[in-house]
Amino acid sequence: MSQKFIVGVDIGGTWIRVAICTPDLKDKNIKIKITETLKENKYSISNSVCKLLSELLSENNIKSEQIIGIGLAMAGPIDIIKGEGFNNPNLGFRIVPLKGPIEEKFPGIPIYLINDCNAAVLGVQYFEADDDEKENLVYITVSTGVGGGAICNGHLLLGKEGNAVEIGHGIVEPKSTIQCNCGAYGCWEVYSSGTGVKLRTFKALNNRKLNADILLRIVNGNKSKITAKEVFQAAREGDKLSKKIVEECIFYCKVGIGMINNYYDVSTIYFGGAMMNDEEQIIPPLIEQFEKDPIKFTINHPPKIKITKYRDEIGVRGALTLVKYKIENNPILEGTLF
Repeated sequence: MSQKFIVGVDIGGTWIRVAICTPDLKDKNIKIKITETLKENKYSISNSVCKLLSELLSENNIKSEQIIGIGLAMAGPIDIIKGEGFNNPNLGFRIVPLKGPIEEKFPGIPIYLINDCNAAVLGVQYFEADDDEKENLVYITVSTGVGGGAICNGHLLLGKEGNAVEIGHGIVEPKSTIQCNCGAYGCWEVYSSGTGVKLRTFKALNNRKLNADILLRIVNGNKSKITAKEVFQAAREGDKLSKKIVEECIFYCKVGIGMINNYYDVSTIYFGGAMMNDEEQIIPPLIEQFEKDPIKFTINHPPKIKITKYRDEIGVRGALTLVKYKIENNPILEGTLF
């Protein structure tokens, strides 16, 4: 019972990951379990978290009394004070209770709620950022949605409720007719996220202005099987419609990077998320743009652009890092709501 543990949770629109580890965060001690994000009712997520955590404790012969903190990372918006998500475009319910239901199952354990990308940038900083990157750093996820987290001058940016750097819902196309799940039109998310790529592909197929024979062959004529994965594959094979969708996805990533660098003036931007499965189509043109002709998108000196080596694990690693930093009173959290 003398050994202590911390818990990290990453709640995304598609997957939930729960990890347990000793406070030293050594890779060999990190145990992770994963499940699909259920959306049957507003308690589905908290129930899934409790189930995975209970399984981890049982499988590793750990008692709940040995846990000294739980970091909950969730796609925003979130309310850190109330401990819940609200107005989330990808989780199915306007209000998603988190801290309350989990505290009922695991009483007496401090729980820290954070936006998933704010957690991820902590994970990047702790686990992989170079020394000259750690003070000014942004993480961007391009997955079900688009989100971000930022560290500026050695401090994590949170905002009044914990929702700073909600970059995916920045309007990059004010005259757009494409509506985001959040309700607005022209968000970066509708152009570059997996959900957005799929949505725009369906719309383009209905307009029938560009040939999509290769894409339709890939899905055997069944449009319902189209996801971003198939669109990027078809683009690689020369499909005209898919190439246009991918080109727009990349262009608006350039717009987003430019805005981020203008706002935060960072050393490095790390990318992660499921869309990075097609990194060879996305990342090289972004690097080329900001190395050779950055002024088209940013007035500040351009950032380096990298991909997190921890891929889908960076969010849950960041949730663990949050607890570690909180326990250690790390100055990166100074002035935050935790």
